[in-house]
Amino acid sequence: GKSSLLLVVATISLVAGFAPKQSQQSLVIGLTSQKTPSMVSKAASSSSSSSSTARNMILLSDELLTEAASSARAEFVLWFFGGSGASGIALGQFPKMFQKIQDIQSLKGQGSTLGGETIGLSPLCGYPEDLTVKDVEQVVNNPLSIQDIVKKSPNDGSFLAKQGYLTFAAFQAANSKANPLAVRAVFDTFAQSTDTCAPEIAEQKMQEYRQDITRVKGALLASKVVGWLSIGVLLFLLGIAGSFAAGSVYSGWFPGWPGGRDFPMSMLDPND
Repeated sequence: GKSSLLLVVATISLVAGFAPKQSQQSLVIGLTSQKTPSMVSKAASSSSSSSSTARNMILLSDELLTEAASSARAEFVLWFFGGSGASGIALGQFPKMFQKIQDIQSLKGQGSTLGGETIGLSPLCGYPEDLTVKDVEQVVNNPLSIQDIVKKSPNDGSFLAKQGYLTFAAFQAANSKANPLAVRAVFDTFAQSTDTCAPEIAEQKMQEYRQDITRVKGALLASKVVGWLSIGVLLFLLGIAGSFAAGSVYSGWFPGWPGGRDFPMSMLDPND
């Protein structure tokens, strides 16, 4: 009987001793797992504020527009529209240049040739085959002067032709019996990537070629190199304009974007 009574007392003591601790733990767990309405409101407000700040850091709003950002936006307008104008001119010339290259390549094997020793054109000239000395001499020794060729030239309606400039069509018509590729080569020494030339320049070069026919190959190479270099310089300048325009967009609208500092390489970095 005493042992049963002691067991009951011990059980009651254990329950009485542990019950408050378990209740306290449950209360602590409950408080940590639940939030009061005021805490939820504060958290939502903090989250909204952080989200708004992040957006403003990446996309600069008008309220946060600084003097530097305003200046960058103005610079973007200048670089973008200035570069667009130059790009439009360049893109308009590229099809014409490509067509001219195709026309030169199509002259391979065309027309008659006097044969004999070749003049030794550089491959950089972009011609499909070398020219013979006799074919070039036939063009250079045309009895008509450049002024006579201009006067007898057919009116193609172009502005420069009306102003007395030598056109390739007129030069070709005056050398209709010569080798077509030789005619094209001699005229290409007068101008770079165009089909018009000042008659004074053409007459001066023709006199030089009559004295030394080998000057044709050097003049043709120089003309082609200058033409290709002008294209390279134009593309380089357009690239600079595009780079400045992109930098102005970054500084004027997206100053908080981390990838803007290393653009365009940052486009390949997934972390940006």
